[in-house]
Amino acid sequence: MSNEVTKCTNSRNLGPHNAPVVLLVEDEPVVREITGQVLTHAGYDVLESNGPREALLVAHQHPGKIDLLLTDVVMPEMNGVELADRLQNLQPDLITVLMSGYAECDVLQKIRSGSAMHIQKPFTIDTLLARVAEALQGTVSLRSTGANCHLAD
Repeated sequence: MSNEVTKCTNSRNLGPHNAPVVLLVEDEPVVREITGQVLTHAGYDVLESNGPREALLVAHQHPGKIDLLLTDVVMPEMNGVELADRLQNLQPDLITVLMSGYAECDVLQKIRSGSAMHIQKPFTIDTLLARVAEALQGTVSLRSTGANCHLAD
Protein backbone atom coordinates (compact mmCIF):
# COMPACT_ATOMS: atom_id res chain seq x y z
CA MET A 1 0.00 0.00 0.00
CA SER A 2 1.33 3.38 -0.95
CA ASN A 3 1.61 6.12 1.64
CA GLU A 4 1.21 8.61 -1.13
CA VAL A 5 -1.94 10.71 -1.02
CA THR A 6 -3.06 12.30 -4.25
CA LYS A 7 -4.89 15.60 -4.41
CA CYS A 8 -6.29 16.25 -7.82
CA THR A 9 -6.68 19.85 -8.78
CA ASN A 10 -9.92 21.07 -10.12
CA SER A 11 -9.99 21.48 -13.89
CA ARG A 12 -12.32 24.50 -13.68
CA ASN A 13 -9.88 26.34 -11.39
CA LEU A 14 -12.59 27.12 -8.87
CA GLY A 15 -10.17 26.81 -5.99
CA PRO A 16 -10.68 25.15 -2.63
CA HIS A 17 -13.29 27.66 -1.43
CA ASN A 18 -15.69 27.29 -4.35
CA ALA A 19 -15.52 23.65 -5.41
CA PRO A 20 -16.99 20.89 -3.26
CA VAL A 21 -14.30 18.66 -1.77
CA VAL A 22 -14.77 14.93 -2.35
CA LEU A 23 -12.79 12.32 -0.44
CA LEU A 24 -12.62 9.32 -2.78
CA VAL A 25 -11.71 6.03 -1.10
CA GLU A 26 -11.23 3.05 -3.41
CA ASP A 27 -8.73 0.22 -3.10
CA GLU A 28 -8.83 -0.70 -6.81
CA PRO A 29 -6.30 1.65 -8.48
CA VAL A 30 -7.96 1.77 -11.91
CA VAL A 31 -11.41 2.49 -10.47
CA ARG A 32 -9.96 5.16 -8.15
CA GLU A 33 -8.00 6.82 -10.95
CA ILE A 34 -10.88 6.96 -13.42
CA THR A 35 -13.43 8.05 -10.82
CA GLY A 36 -11.05 10.76 -9.59
CA GLN A 37 -10.46 12.02 -13.12
CA VAL A 38 -14.19 12.16 -13.86
CA LEU A 39 -14.93 14.09 -10.67
CA THR A 40 -12.00 16.46 -11.20
CA HIS A 41 -13.06 17.14 -14.77
CA ALA A 42 -16.58 17.88 -13.48
CA GLY A 43 -15.17 20.59 -11.21
CA TYR A 44 -14.78 18.89 -7.84
CA ASP A 45 -11.67 19.07 -5.67
CA VAL A 46 -10.80 15.42 -5.17
CA LEU A 47 -8.74 13.90 -2.38
CA GLU A 48 -7.89 10.31 -3.30
CA SER A 49 -7.12 7.52 -0.88
CA ASN A 50 -6.38 3.86 -1.50
CA GLY A 51 -7.95 2.64 1.75
CA PRO A 52 -9.65 3.50 5.02
CA ARG A 53 -6.52 4.15 7.12
CA GLU A 54 -5.14 6.50 4.52
CA ALA A 55 -8.54 8.21 4.25
CA LEU A 56 -8.58 8.87 8.00
CA LEU A 57 -5.11 10.39 7.71
CA VAL A 58 -6.17 12.55 4.76
CA ALA A 59 -9.23 13.77 6.66
CA HIS A 60 -7.16 14.65 9.72
CA GLN A 61 -4.57 16.50 7.62
CA HIS A 62 -6.98 18.31 5.29
CA PRO A 63 -7.21 21.91 6.47
CA GLY A 64 -10.77 22.53 5.33
CA LYS A 65 -14.15 20.93 5.15
CA ILE A 66 -14.67 17.71 3.22
CA ASP A 67 -18.12 17.90 1.66
CA LEU A 68 -18.59 14.34 0.45
CA LEU A 69 -17.14 10.92 1.16
CA LEU A 70 -17.35 8.64 -1.88
CA THR A 71 -16.18 5.26 -0.64
CA ASP A 72 -16.07 1.66 -1.68
CA VAL A 73 -17.75 -0.63 0.83
CA VAL A 74 -15.64 -3.78 0.67
CA MET A 75 -12.02 -2.94 1.50
CA PRO A 76 -9.21 -4.34 3.62
CA GLU A 77 -8.75 -2.94 7.13
CA MET A 78 -12.36 -1.76 7.61
CA ASN A 79 -15.41 -1.43 5.43
CA GLY A 80 -16.78 1.78 3.97
CA VAL A 81 -19.64 1.96 6.47
CA GLU A 82 -17.21 1.89 9.42
CA LEU A 83 -15.05 4.49 7.68
CA ALA A 84 -18.07 6.75 7.13
CA ASP A 85 -19.02 6.47 10.81
CA ARG A 86 -15.51 7.45 11.92
CA LEU A 87 -15.28 10.36 9.50
CA GLN A 88 -18.73 11.64 10.47
CA ASN A 89 -17.49 11.84 14.06
CA LEU A 90 -14.84 14.28 12.78
CA GLN A 91 -17.12 16.12 10.36
CA PRO A 92 -20.79 15.68 11.32
CA ASP A 93 -22.06 17.36 8.12
CA LEU A 94 -20.12 14.97 5.89
CA ILE A 95 -22.31 13.48 3.16
CA THR A 96 -21.59 9.85 2.29
CA VAL A 97 -22.09 7.92 -0.93
CA LEU A 98 -21.27 4.21 -0.66
CA MET A 99 -20.08 2.39 -3.80
CA SER A 100 -20.74 -1.32 -3.90
CA GLY A 101 -21.54 -4.20 -6.16
CA TYR A 102 -23.25 -5.93 -3.25
CA ALA A 103 -26.25 -5.27 -1.03
CA GLU A 104 -24.67 -5.82 2.39
CA CYS A 105 -26.96 -5.45 5.38
CA ASP A 106 -24.85 -2.74 7.01
CA VAL A 107 -24.97 -0.72 3.78
CA LEU A 108 -28.74 -1.03 3.59
CA GLN A 109 -29.11 -0.03 7.24
CA LYS A 110 -26.92 3.05 6.79
CA ILE A 111 -28.95 4.07 3.74
CA ARG A 112 -32.21 3.55 5.63
CA SER A 113 -30.97 5.62 8.55
CA GLY A 114 -30.61 8.56 6.19
CA SER A 115 -26.87 8.92 6.72
CA ALA A 116 -25.72 7.65 3.33
CA MET A 117 -26.61 7.16 -0.31
CA HIS A 118 -25.60 4.25 -2.51
CA ILE A 119 -24.29 3.87 -6.03
CA GLN A 120 -24.27 0.40 -7.52
CA LYS A 121 -21.09 -0.81 -9.24
CA PRO A 122 -20.47 -0.86 -12.08
CA PHE A 123 -21.80 2.64 -12.79
CA THR A 124 -21.64 5.01 -15.73
CA ILE A 125 -20.04 8.43 -15.69
CA ASP A 126 -23.49 10.03 -15.92
CA THR A 127 -24.78 7.97 -12.99
CA LEU A 128 -21.72 8.85 -10.89
CA LEU A 129 -22.01 12.57 -11.56
CA ALA A 130 -25.77 12.57 -11.00
CA ARG A 131 -25.48 10.71 -7.67
CA VAL A 132 -22.71 13.01 -6.39
CA ALA A 133 -24.65 16.12 -7.43
CA GLU A 134 -27.86 14.78 -5.84
CA ALA A 135 -26.05 14.02 -2.61
CA LEU A 136 -24.44 17.45 -2.43
CA GLN A 137 -27.63 19.29 -3.34
CA GLY A 138 -29.84 17.19 -1.10
CA THR A 139 -32.32 16.76 -3.96
CA VAL A 140 -33.15 13.14 -3.20
CA SER A 141 -34.27 11.42 -0.08
CA LEU A 142 -31.40 9.59 1.52
CA ARG A 143 -33.73 6.93 2.87
CA SER A 144 -34.09 3.59 1.17
CA THR A 145 -37.59 2.48 0.25
CA GLY A 146 -36.72 -0.99 -0.96
CA ALA A 147 -34.98 -4.12 0.20
CA ASN A 148 -35.40 -5.79 3.55
CA CYS A 149 -32.39 -6.78 5.59
CA HIS A 150 -32.47 -9.50 8.21
CA LEU A 151 -29.51 -10.05 10.48
CA ALA A 152 -28.74 -13.50 11.80
CA ASP A 153 -29.12 -13.90 15.57
